[in-house]
Amino acid sequence: MGHDGGTTGAVPAEPLLDLGDMGSDVDSRAYREAIRAFADVATALLETRDRDDLLRLIGRKLCELVGAPRCSVYLRDDASGLYRGQVGYADHDIDAMVKKLTCGTDADGFTREIVETQAPVLVENAATDPRPVRSTMRAWHVVTMLGVPMVLQGEVIGIVFLDGEDQAMTFTALDRALASAFAELAAVVLAQEKLNADLRSTLDTVARQNQVLRRVSAVDDKLTGLVLDGRNLREIAQAVTDLTHKPCSIHDAQNRRLACASPETPEGGTPVRPRLLDPDMVQVPEIADALAALSSKKAAVVGPFPSAGLPNRFLVAPVTVRDDQWATLVLMEHGARLSGFDMIMSRRTATVIALEMSAERRAANAEWNARASLAGELIRGNADTTQIEHRAQFVGMDLDQPHVLCLVSSRSGDAASLPDVRAVGDAFRDAAPHHGVIATGVAEGIVVIVEAPADGPTLAGVAAVKEVAAAALTALDPDGRLIAGMSTVCRRPTDYVRAYTQALQVVRCLDTFHRAGSVDLLAADDLGAGRMFLANADADEAERFVEETLGGLLDDSVAGDLLLTLCSFFEHGRSIRWSAADLGVHENTIRYRLARIEELTGLAIATGSDAQLSAQLALLVLRLQGRLPAPKAAPATE
Repeated sequence: MGHDGGTTGAVPAEPLLDLGDMGSDVDSRAYREAIRAFADVATALLETRDRDDLLRLIGRKLCELVGAPRCSVYLRDDASGLYRGQVGYADHDIDAMVKKLTCGTDADGFTREIVETQAPVLVENAATDPRPVRSTMRAWHVVTMLGVPMVLQGEVIGIVFLDGEDQAMTFTALDRALASAFAELAAVVLAQEKLNADLRSTLDTVARQNQVLRRVSAVDDKLTGLVLDGRNLREIAQAVTDLTHKPCSIHDAQNRRLACASPETPEGGTPVRPRLLDPDMVQVPEIADALAALSSKKAAVVGPFPSAGLPNRFLVAPVTVRDDQWATLVLMEHGARLSGFDMIMSRRTATVIALEMSAERRAANAEWNARASLAGELIRGNADTTQIEHRAQFVGMDLDQPHVLCLVSSRSGDAASLPDVRAVGDAFRDAAPHHGVIATGVAEGIVVIVEAPADGPTLAGVAAVKEVAAAALTALDPDGRLIAGMSTVCRRPTDYVRAYTQALQVVRCLDTFHRAGSVDLLAADDLGAGRMFLANADADEAERFVEETLGGLLDDSVAGDLLLTLCSFFEHGRSIRWSAADLGVHENTIRYRLARIEELTGLAIATGSDAQLSAQLALLVLRLQGRLPAPKAAPATE
């Protein structure tokens, strides 16, 4: 009420359809409840000619949606710009008292905030807020109040105030979002009611009025049914075409076509579709200027553009949620001129599209959050294995299948920022469209769990996931500033804690021994047990260790085949025969080179286990620094 205000901490409610923080099941029930309430109001529009009855029904339905015992409805007086009381809803008749009230005076800061923000405003303590008219608050015994605007074409045409009379109330974010959505739909109904009243004032428009009402009723029934049945955008576009007999298309915020429908054409005829937002058309200066001049809140007609090959006009209706344009509905003039009915149809369809897209986004957010939560529980080691398995089944992850954990991070001191969790998850999913992928953020970066091939050797599964990770890292940062460490294969829920530790050790090794040309992706198997020693090693100390251990082989004057032979010797299980086959030389050549290595380094590589361990650790450091070629895949033994 212009007489109603809020506490000093009054907070604007969430705008239309922003229900993303609620549980998906609660959302779904509340969403259907709101649609059914609107369907009742739309039906009453056809059954009553008394505007007060319609307003009273709107107030009652809104009270039932949010659990408020009392409300009052105000409509804007165009002459003065103030909002006059119309009807009320409570456990006793308050219409006469409400009709004496006026909102929007200079002293009424509460109403002014609602009109300026065009969003619900919550008042938690009317007694202490400086904005409302306190005398009216006291007279009406208001403690907590929610003011909800009825917005039509960017203007507040009415306000509904809900309160508990002598009792504090809690209006949740879901309550406020539902109230906002219902009030906006109610505004459309009131606009239709006003049109009906104007039409009834002239006898010669009765026939046209009845026709419009029947068509609008059909639209309401059709669109309400589409929403309740959970239809997709293609089916919504087809419904619009069926009702208007005009080609229709729906585009996303980047003008990419999401759905299209065309009236039936004669056999052999080419379907007609709107081309206004096609990539080649939006580049035409004449069309680009016309589109730029459109409002993001109101439907409008543009065209024709004969010079661009578009001889017809187009009705363009934005699909806007929370001041963000999510999509665009385009209706093309075809067969008959665009009419007022087409304008009404486009506006209502835009609202339905907003509801559908909002529901889809909430469902996608819920699924993503469930997957991220599962990944977090796995790496933290939830002791309740049964619960973890149930949650995995819910998101479609089969924990009986092998998986590999990948930790994506950036090097210390690198100015490159780490992409957000969803971008990383999407990149891995794009690189492995047929494999399950879940991701979550951690302090060290982003954990991605990727399903590995179930058939074949374990190392082959790790190699397959490594290819996926390499493709994802390239897509995320072509400059190669990201690093990633991979675990061994996980086969049980309890394996993921160990896998996270392994991947973290690999990332620390990659970060510690970074230098120009160094590698950015390694698996735990690539480093073996040496990663446990190197993960916490000092880079300078490790460099000195390499020089002391293999310094004689790193001299430019020494033949490079000695270092290559040493690598091959370890890669092939210290087998002289396999090393010779790998390098394409005689076995005696391998023995000679090992002897030469012992001369230069003092390490009895062929016989001494301590010497072999020291040499392998030194080679790991060189590999991390990018000073050695990637190891060849060992022969499969599984």
